[in-house]
Amino acid sequence: MLSVLEQGGCSRLLFPRLPQRGESASLEAVMVNVSGGVAAGDHLEGRVTLGAQSDLLLTSQAHERIYRARPEDLPGSIAIHCNLAEKARLEWLPHGTIFFNGARLERKMTVEMASDARFLYYESRIFGRRQSDEVMQSLTLRDHLFIRRDGVLILRDSVILEEARCDAFLARAAVTGGKAVTATLVLVAPQAEDFLPILRESEQEHTGCFLASSAWNGMMILRVLAERSWDLECLMMKLLPVLREGRRLPSSWR
Repeated sequence: MLSVLEQGGCSRLLFPRLPQRGESASLEAVMVNVSGGVAAGDHLEGRVTLGAQSDLLLTSQAHERIYRARPEDLPGSIAIHCNLAEKARLEWLPHGTIFFNGARLERKMTVEMASDARFLYYESRIFGRRQSDEVMQSLTLRDHLFIRRDGVLILRDSVILEEARCDAFLARAAVTGGKAVTATLVLVAPQAEDFLPILRESEQEHTGCFLASSAWNGMMILRVLAERSWDLECLMMKLLPVLREGRRLPSSWR
């Protein structure tokens, strides 16, 4: 049940009407940026609060675009704050973020959750538009994820890029090895570590993607490098239904 909804500026939420088909009742919300992307100086902010035993899937209508900024411009900024009460379930499954050459972005997501809540997080980053022969010569990115369980910080994940020659930096073997697409998948749940064997099997099955997974302290994390965004999407179409315990993919993913 949706209790309170406030929206304004360029940010909207759409709620597809989907048949449940025997699945447990859940609410799907599709995030829409009606401005078509994030430009220098833009600021987007969202707050999500889930009551006890709430169940929410948040996805996006399309890939988010981070446009080129001039050197003197302020970066665009995105701030997301989430609170999950007891036995609440939040799935954050947007489409990827496309960074144009010269883009500047500061993004921060903070999650406060109860010990028996469940949080599934997926975020992918596409560096440049290679099909348009774009070269990532410069990019400024500060991308942070903070997760606290019962007030204790259990994960801080940060991607920080400040490179005048971003293409050369990303080409390093210790960074992305020249791959244009990266992704992070995080599951925080009491049974999260049980999924690790499934992910380890997937590491051997998918061409075009390079995977590394680990699990500890009620968390499971998967890192992915991919040649193309399509390779990554094919991988997620197989993994997400498993991690979501048989639920369908978000409606905007079809």
